[in-house]
Amino acid sequence: MSNSEEAVQRYLRYSQDPWAFLTECVYTLDQVDTDNPIKLYPGDLDYLYFVVQMWQREKLIAVPKSRRMTMSWTFIALNLWFAIFGKGRHIGFISKKEDDAADLVQRAEFIFNNIPEDKIPRDLLPKIKGGKATKAPPVMEFEGTSSVIRGTAMGADQLRQFTFSSLFGDECAFWPEAEKFYAAAKPTLDGGGRMALVSSRSPGFFKKIVFDKINSPDYNFPEVPPSQVRSPMEGIECWKNPNNGFVVIDLHYTANPAKRGHAWKEAIKNSMPIRDYMMEYEKNWQTFQGLSVYPDFNKDVHVMKEARKPEYGLPLLLGWDFGLTPACIVGQLVGNQLRIFHEFVEQNRGIESFAPIVMNKLKQLYPSWTDPDNDYISFVDPSGFSRNDVDERTCALELRKQGFKNLQPGPMNWEPRRKSVEGFLVGIDRDGAHFQINEVNCPTLVEGFTGGYRYPDAASDIEPTKIRPVKDHYSHPHDALQYLAFGAHKNVNKVSVQMQSPSYNFGSSTSTKKQTEIPQHRRKELGIKL
Repeated sequence: MSNSEEAVQRYLRYSQDPWAFLTECVYTLDQVDTDNPIKLYPGDLDYLYFVVQMWQREKLIAVPKSRRMTMSWTFIALNLWFAIFGKGRHIGFISKKEDDAADLVQRAEFIFNNIPEDKIPRDLLPKIKGGKATKAPPVMEFEGTSSVIRGTAMGADQLRQFTFSSLFGDECAFWPEAEKFYAAAKPTLDGGGRMALVSSRSPGFFKKIVFDKINSPDYNFPEVPPSQVRSPMEGIECWKNPNNGFVVIDLHYTANPAKRGHAWKEAIKNSMPIRDYMMEYEKNWQTFQGLSVYPDFNKDVHVMKEARKPEYGLPLLLGWDFGLTPACIVGQLVGNQLRIFHEFVEQNRGIESFAPIVMNKLKQLYPSWTDPDNDYISFVDPSGFSRNDVDERTCALELRKQGFKNLQPGPMNWEPRRKSVEGFLVGIDRDGAHFQINEVNCPTLVEGFTGGYRYPDAASDIEPTKIRPVKDHYSHPHDALQYLAFGAHKNVNKVSVQMQSPSYNFGSSTSTKKQTEIPQHRRKELGIKL
């Protein structure tokens, strides 16, 4: 048999067998592996073979999964196979944003461009129109076959423009418009098209699809499969929904033999917040009802065993939240450790009277910090830079009038602020926990950490894409703490030894006063570069 005949035989085999195509022709890009980022699809993993078989057999698949199980690459490659070896197939890659959908299309293009020549010669493959996929909109169209791979953002309007042969939805549990997407995709499903939905677990419409509860008024229902569950191998449970027709492949990380050991689990578990670990790796569809915002807080670990004084030479970091229940939190970042010393909270008081109260208390409690321009760095609610509805003066202006000159606006979005606090809570090294708080001087914060600062008790009050804690007397000091933690995490830079005293580089004015030289051994303790 000639080389050309062998090539044609291989082509015919790949056209009939997607598993052979994936395991012999598909290369993936692992950006986490800096030593060997481009690697052949892992054909030695039995659970991947099972998923591919199910995709061939079933047209509707939902895969709730643990992280890093190669599912996105699997369904991208399967749909690319569907497009290469078929004609007139219109495939949709759907994600939360068009940029994310474009990334999925680019991954399909990466696979296509890296098909080994000795497996399928280029002249046997269809050519991409224009030589490459377009980015805006993200489209990869094949000449001669009229097959198209198109990336779109979730939502009804985008889907109604097209009729799809196959849809792949990535991380759909986190789509705020997942229900609209599903309704708009009904013509594809009713016409016999394919749909594969893949996601980590999170309360939302995807949960309704998985447990066949599309008409449920909320997400607070028992997570019980509606039909018989089968377990073809360790780490996989399957069932078929009688109403919506989806075959569910519940995929746990233990399906991968390399991830079954206790050491692997503990390494992952200790590297991230408990809530994130439970949702991203374990089978947890957390609905947040009445739960603490910070389950990683541990009084035995995070509360100071004895009162600590601020380190002289380092500025005080202040977090501010405004409104009729204003709050100010005082702390310092010492090396990797965020230390919280005081909370100031008032009821029914405006910023005009609250700011001077805080300034006077700071002068009494921290008399060595005498230069407000350089000794206080404030991270504030960004709304404080907008005009006040009452007197048309900004809260930021009021703070500056009282001597708080170095102001940094915090982020508008709540989630990055929450994660900044969690980042300190889960951090630990040989010097101890990265978060330390004085319970005597911060009673409201500590009560909030131990359950007071929580999510709503009623599921009807929780929108999965807009999950927020209860607004009460715990929320204001915790908002202030979040601004402080976010600022400390993102903006603080320690200076070199040439400086006479350590400071944070926030672009504040340079102080002309002479400060005490700090010995080298104290600089090391404070985390200042030597």
